[in-house]
Amino acid sequence: MAGVMTSRRVLAIALACLSGSAIGQAQGRGGGGAPPPTAKASAPIDLTGNWTAVITEDWHVRMLMPPKGDFGSGAAGTIENPGVGFIGAGPNPSAQGNIPYRAAAAQAAMKWDPAKDEAEGNACKAYGAPGIMRLPTHLRISWQDDDTLKMEADYGTQTRVFHFGPPPDRGRLDYGNATFVPPQVQKVEPPAGVEPSWQGYSIASWTIMGGSGNFARGGSLKVVTTRLKPGYYWKNGMPYTGNAALTEYFRVMELPDRSQWIRFTQIVDDSEYLTQPWIVNYAFKKLSDGSKWNPTPCAVK
Repeated sequence: MAGVMTSRRVLAIALACLSGSAIGQAQGRGGGGAPPPTAKASAPIDLTGNWTAVITEDWHVRMLMPPKGDFGSGAAGTIENPGVGFIGAGPNPSAQGNIPYRAAAAQAAMKWDPAKDEAEGNACKAYGAPGIMRLPTHLRISWQDDDTLKMEADYGTQTRVFHFGPPPDRGRLDYGNATFVPPQVQKVEPPAGVEPSWQGYSIASWTIMGGSGNFARGGSLKVVTTRLKPGYYWKNGMPYTGNAALTEYFRVMELPDRSQWIRFTQIVDDSEYLTQPWIVNYAFKKLSDGSKWNPTPCAVK
């Protein structure tokens, strides 16, 4: 018993010797201290400014108007894979294409009718959150308020809004029991009653790394978007459902020529249409000003 008490005393002394800043952070997050910093104040990277898409992947389906049935590898039935057969032939037209579609989704893509979309007022189906970042657009990113980041796209004149929830607490020291209570991540959900839209409802959070000792402060932005209207990944009618969940990661890097880039990763989960999550990586380069900003309306082609 004496050994247990001695161990507790040692742990208590060790906890008490923690730096004042660490204790202050833990107490501030645990209630009774200063309010937690806003998302803007705690940002580990700066995404604000003007950016342009740099099309180096999926060029022909992002820069050009791909034909119906082009799942990223050419129009269905036009390209032969030696020893396998023609791409797009068979019950699943997307077989050997870029999108891991189930047969039902691929068959839906083959029924794309741009005239019908336009007549029904759905010219923006390829400009929703899972599609707009694939298009040759300029971005303008700014803080709408201290906890809301706004991203505008001139291609189709779309606006995305990233809502930051309360930051996770950093845990707290329980001196009475000489224990550390680990951080509790608060789950954030879209407010009740939010109607589906092209851009959906996006919840954002920072991942912060470094910032002490010899390690520079950095990190990334994570955005999860739901409440989407059904739309297209590409302008040739590659569909996703209203149950699709979009997860995105934004990282900033500077090259030796001092140019700044966003390395962007997009993951779509859509179990109704996809056999597995679909992941792509794209890039955006920072511009010196907004002189290239050119808002245009949505177009079906």
